[in-house]
Amino acid sequence: MKLSHQTLEDFMVKALKAIVFALCIAATVVVYASALNPEAQEFYKKAEAAFVAKDLNTAETNLVEALKLEPDNAVYRYILGQVQFMKENYLEAKNNLEIVSRSRPSPDKGDDYNTKLKGYKKKIKDLQEKFNSAGVAKFDVYQQNKDSGQKLKLAVTIFQAFKLNPPLRYKNFKLLEEIMATYEEALKKSFDGTEWQKDPMLQLAFLYEIANKKDKAAEVYMRALDYVENPNEEFVITHKFDYLNRSNKEKLLDTIEAGDFTRQDLEELIGSGSQKVTEEDKKKIEDIISDARSKLEDATTDEERESVLEEIKATIIEKQKRGELPGQEELKKKLEKEGKTMEEYLKEKGL
Repeated sequence: MKLSHQTLEDFMVKALKAIVFALCIAATVVVYASALNPEAQEFYKKAEAAFVAKDLNTAETNLVEALKLEPDNAVYRYILGQVQFMKENYLEAKNNLEIVSRSRPSPDKGDDYNTKLKGYKKKIKDLQEKFNSAGVAKFDVYQQNKDSGQKLKLAVTIFQAFKLNPPLRYKNFKLLEEIMATYEEALKKSFDGTEWQKDPMLQLAFLYEIANKKDKAAEVYMRALDYVENPNEEFVITHKFDYLNRSNKEKLLDTIEAGDFTRQDLEELIGSGSQKVTEEDKKKIEDIISDARSKLEDATTDEERESVLEEIKATIIEKQKRGELPGQEELKKKLEKEGKTMEEYLKEKGL
């Protein structure tokens, strides 16, 4: 579905804006993050005091204000995500913590900031089990009510389940088309340009992403930039747009480091997704994931991250040559039929 009521000139302006924002956000997040903002630090101190006093609402309010002034501060965003997690606002917590997990060290923000960021990125993985459980709970609500006829509510519930629990996306991929169609029907006025519903449209953009509909997701993000209300909101949307356009290789590294990289992902990567995997095989797969994750935690440059990916690739190829990974005979037949080498297959998967 295309956004209507736009001239060719409007679309070209939006496309140019998207390119500029993608370049800006890449510079902001990866290399040239701005120095610490004194005003933002004052809000952060207020948030700390409120947190100590167990006033989570005031802590959250002050952290939001700090991020309006310094939206690229992943330390502030991590604390905000933790406060939201404690308030059981799991969706907002997940949104903010995902950005933190994809953030890079900043020479402009100093050693203390970078040390904290490294530690926080490790801690985020410890929360994934709780996020997964919350996602399962949402999916259970859907299962219990799927015959109720409340299509829109059910679609939103599935969005929540898929956002919180990545493995559910793979197990229930066929649901995506159905719930995207429900969202599109409900959001006709937004697509037509007669009104804008921010949160539902951004939810739909996420669904487009996980359904590999990048163009549609990008279109929604570009439209959303016309309605931003503050610098933090702009940063979040452009961060999503930037991530949408990252290479498979970069996304693979991000998901491994963030802890969202599931066993199913690696089973697909090594070609055993359709074969039942034994406990011994699972251990081999988990060893590859955990070893790569620990190395990524200590990687501070793109070159170091790249070398970790090369190690993963070399490990998989070596284990495959020795016949130590599951599903290799089936994968070999598949590749021979398609006329591909193992190196070409891994490149397609992001390695």
